[in-house]
Amino acid sequence: MKKILLSLTFLLISISIFGQKNGSITGILADSANHKVTLNYSTVSVYKERDSVLTTYKLSDDKGVFKINNLETGIRYRLVITAWQYGTYRKEVILTTENPAVNLGNLYLSTKANDLNEVNIVAERPPVVVRKDTIEFNAESFKTLPSAVVEDLLKKLPGVAIAADGSIQVNGKTVSKILVDGKEFFGGDQQIATKNLPANLIDKIQVSDDNQAKRRDPDLTGVDVPQVINLKLKKAIKSGAFGKLYAGGGLKELYQAGGLMNFFRDTTQVSVLAYGNNINQPGFNVSDVQRIGGFNRSGINSMMVNSTGYFEFNGINFGGSQSGVQKSSGGGFNFNTLTKKGLKINTQYFFGRGDNLLERLSNINQTLGTDRLITSSNEQTSTITLKHNVAAKIVWKVDSLTEITIEPYLKLNSTNSVSSLQSSNTNGNTQLINTLNNVNDKNTASNSYGLSADIWKDFKKSGRNFSAGFNFMQAPNPNLTYTRGLTTFYLTPSTSELDQLRNNNIDNFRSFLYTNYAEPISKKLDLRINISGNILDNNNTLSTFYRNPANQLYDIVIPNLSQTVQQSGFKTNARASLRYKISKDLYLQPGFIHNYIYLNNKFSIGNDINQRFNFIWPTFSLKYKIFNIDYSASFAEPNVSYLQPVADNTNSLYIKNGNPNLLPARNQNIGLNMYKYDPKNSINYNLYGYGNFTKNGVVNTTTITNGGVQIINPVNMSGIFNFSNGANISKDFKKGKTILKIGLGYWASYNHTPVIVNAVKSNADIYNIGPNGSVRLNLNDKVEINQSYSLNLNRSRYQDDFYTDLSYKTHQSVSELIVRYPKKVVLETSYAMTINDQQIAGYNNNIKLWNAAVTFLFMKNDRAQLKFSVNDILQSNVRRSLQITGNSIIDAQSNNLGRYGMLTLTYNIQNFGGKVGGRDTFFRF
Repeated sequence: MKKILLSLTFLLISISIFGQKNGSITGILADSANHKVTLNYSTVSVYKERDSVLTTYKLSDDKGVFKINNLETGIRYRLVITAWQYGTYRKEVILTTENPAVNLGNLYLSTKANDLNEVNIVAERPPVVVRKDTIEFNAESFKTLPSAVVEDLLKKLPGVAIAADGSIQVNGKTVSKILVDGKEFFGGDQQIATKNLPANLIDKIQVSDDNQAKRRDPDLTGVDVPQVINLKLKKAIKSGAFGKLYAGGGLKELYQAGGLMNFFRDTTQVSVLAYGNNINQPGFNVSDVQRIGGFNRSGINSMMVNSTGYFEFNGINFGGSQSGVQKSSGGGFNFNTLTKKGLKINTQYFFGRGDNLLERLSNINQTLGTDRLITSSNEQTSTITLKHNVAAKIVWKVDSLTEITIEPYLKLNSTNSVSSLQSSNTNGNTQLINTLNNVNDKNTASNSYGLSADIWKDFKKSGRNFSAGFNFMQAPNPNLTYTRGLTTFYLTPSTSELDQLRNNNIDNFRSFLYTNYAEPISKKLDLRINISGNILDNNNTLSTFYRNPANQLYDIVIPNLSQTVQQSGFKTNARASLRYKISKDLYLQPGFIHNYIYLNNKFSIGNDINQRFNFIWPTFSLKYKIFNIDYSASFAEPNVSYLQPVADNTNSLYIKNGNPNLLPARNQNIGLNMYKYDPKNSINYNLYGYGNFTKNGVVNTTTITNGGVQIINPVNMSGIFNFSNGANISKDFKKGKTILKIGLGYWASYNHTPVIVNAVKSNADIYNIGPNGSVRLNLNDKVEINQSYSLNLNRSRYQDDFYTDLSYKTHQSVSELIVRYPKKVVLETSYAMTINDQQIAGYNNNIKLWNAAVTFLFMKNDRAQLKFSVNDILQSNVRRSLQITGNSIIDAQSNNLGRYGMLTLTYNIQNFGGKVGGRDTFFRF
């Protein structure tokens, strides 16, 4: 709480600082020949008289209006106005105490003449120039610290936002790649450039639309077109090396160590990495793996990051765990080159091992009319995971209009886990119904290999383009599960023992083909055709055995728990639409979609089931200025695991059945997006919303026996729909070297799903809403104060009185303080609180996580860093999560590493323009 009060104090101080607005200058920019044509997004730079240092600047808005605040009175200012394709306009302005607000009215600029003397006025280079499709920033206009890298420079630019994971947005649009002097640097990985290139090497930063993304997705709307940043260097970078090495230790035999190195020369780059620790942390953060590990160069097909810092790329994690405490290690390399014939070749290999211990308490509280079923569980699981990933990527730019990409990959993942579970069920009168003592020993694999290839073709005729591609994936995944359990029932006293082996061999094959074509019919009308198809061949072979008392082998087949299912078939999706440009700001794109699906489900016991479905449905898109609305529909076949007509009895109190008669689901989707960056007021805001309507969706029905055993059966049901939406707004305040950013937002969701327990059907309406806010204050990079708060409200409502309405709320607050003073010392501390009103004995309802560290910087450019950190000072030890599902509140609490101290030495290596190899050793920097 003290830290929150401190943050609020600094906030009030900063508001008072920003509140002292003295003078202002306003005006409207227009064309001198046609006064009705306003000059939008032009740059108005402000200098003090006879001073070459930029005081401030603003961009005119979409109506040509500009307003510059926080100017001193009694000062003579020089305005320098620049607009694309127009000559430079200069004007002197004096602000007095009697007239602090000067309105210049209309200012008319003439079209640009070839004035060679204009180029020589270096002192008046505008900080920002907006061309037709490019924004160009002059790096020298944005001051950074001597040790700053490109990311520090980008943070100074208006409209540029950098997230905690290093991803970049410009005016609300995602940045897809970073170029250096117009060429890919380290395979186009964003953060290799932003986190490692010194800011003082940069001359200009250029931002433009990603035209390649437009070609790949013809239906991509303007709001979703990603951006490309091109860094223009003062001098070319030809060769060098950079990376980081670190090692640390603490009490209780805790340790961490790792290294990432990059070597590059001309068009070839090599990255290597290795790590190991037993403190439940990733060996590197997300940005390290992307920027130095070079993971993007071979293609990231999937990425997952959670709030605890755990992350995976392409199914590979780099240490840490989503839950529990983990000891992890791993390593790999990444190679990227550009051949003389223009082929971009990328290869990678990564290996990872994780030893995880999970201790979890869970409480599931189900409402059943006047009664309840409360399931309390205590689980301990020890897991060893081994993962290998081999991938490659070849990009051939045949000519300026044609590009071919080929991507093969191989994943080999194996997991062994041994878990013990003690579970009990009680009713609403706290009467014990049953108990379960269960041990599961699982040996599972998640293997896959595949290949994808694509071709993109533009034509000389503007607007005409073609793309086609295919990919296939084979996933053979054997799974063995040994189960030994004892179940005791109390209402009708009895016991049940289980000792079995489930041998489940899953082998899935899927191939996908697609083609897209766009043809301009007129200046305002385009025809778009998109055709795709899927071929499916999925096998699920399950054999279950009891242990033979005679020889202690699992060789007694259980016929009713053994079955083979083969699902084969194909799906097609054809879409045609007309994109009509009604005006400069309004686009309509009506169309229709035809879906066809054929499935043949074969069972080793029972008759085959053939399914054929097709439908024609309208599609629609609308774009008006910053608004974008899309509507479409599609088929989705049920997972083959749902079709297996065999019970999963590995938990004797929770038995899951399959249903071979499940039908494909039909989904209708609608989406709304809006974004806006207001350069005049430095405000960034967006609004989004999504909706989904499902017919023949899969719903699990539950039957609870008198002994408290839950039997789950999946069935098709309609009337399933959900909505989610959110909004965010942020505003920057700048005065001198002080920056204040305030953000507000919310997210909300509504899910309407049938729930059926003991044949009592009702609709479950589940509401979630989460308002949030944040304040960030930066005082000349010497002091940073960050404060965020969010409130999550969760409610469920039911039509039938058999179910009781549920609710809970969770508060989350994060306070952070960073002090870079005195020089070469960095003090940092963070305090996170999670408070909820779900009271359960033995559970921590108020989790307070306090971390602190002090870092000492030394050697040239602060290459070496010695950091002493303390984790979880208040010894919270646990993590906790809650959610409402169906008629239940599910509450789970898992172990954490708890309090520990760590002393870590890090050495950062940056060497640009130097030699690599030859007579010099790799590690001479």
